[in-house]
Amino acid sequence: MKKLVGIVLVLLVAACGGGATKSLQSGEKLVVMASTFHLAALAKAVCGEDADVQLLPAEGADPHSFEAKASDRARLEKAHLLLINGLKLETFEAGKLAASARVTLADCSAGIEKKFLIEAEEEGHEGHDHDHGHDHGASDPHVWLSTEGAALQAKAIGEACAKIDSAHAEGYRKRAEELAARLKKLREEYVGKIGALANKSFVTDHDAFAYFAREFGLKNVGHIRKLPGKEPTVEERSTLEKLIKETGAKAIFIEPGHDKAAAEAVAKSVGVRLAMLDPMEIGKPTPTAYEDSMRKNLEAVLEALK
Repeated sequence: MKKLVGIVLVLLVAACGGGATKSLQSGEKLVVMASTFHLAALAKAVCGEDADVQLLPAEGADPHSFEAKASDRARLEKAHLLLINGLKLETFEAGKLAASARVTLADCSAGIEKKFLIEAEEEGHEGHDHDHGHDHGASDPHVWLSTEGAALQAKAIGEACAKIDSAHAEGYRKRAEELAARLKKLREEYVGKIGALANKSFVTDHDAFAYFAREFGLKNVGHIRKLPGKEPTVEERSTLEKLIKETGAKAIFIEPGHDKAAAEAVAKSVGVRLAMLDPMEIGKPTPTAYEDSMRKNLEAVLEALK
């Protein structure tokens, strides 16, 4: 009898579509949710007017500490697709969240070849938890901070949208290709300019810019903080000051929204410039936000290291 009841329950769940993701209905517009600002910006560029792109965390929220509230889950339930960065960047259990909302989950880094990925620093991402109880994996997750990485993620977004919304598949793929072409042009424009700099060494707030440095031939020789939001100890500051003097690094780059007191103190102590680099973790997503932010970062590097 118990076995029969169990079978009936399974059939009822299957009949109700339990566990299945929502499909796009005739006349319905695709709704895309993104776990980060940079993914939402890339998605807006790829989707154009064919889809409604929204940011799952509230604008200005720290992506390293985001956990979905009831209101976030309610919004997600109205979507069809959830985009995540992957590589263990997200602090929430994306698979469970997507399944409970019956939305398709797209890991935008899943298709990136291993040879492209950079190994996480021992005292950076690998084995640490950002003070939020979550470990990043063996690979640095900040792939979007290179234009090539962003183009790969944009392609993944285009394919994910095309699979759900086949009527607009050509548009998604075309816009992803156009974005990739613009990013390649941007990369080529600045590789030469940055290559002409006599000194390419700098320090960042935390270890988010390895892909950026590799792509443009820069040297990110150290970090103010081992973890975002964690102030350096006196010993760590002393070690960093020594490193800056040894490497001849010309600038320290802080991040929007982060306390700059420690960076200012180090910069003053060793006599280097203080400037800004945006890791694109917080902001208002627009179709041009990624390109605008990347160009601004590149100009900041040219100005600070000239």
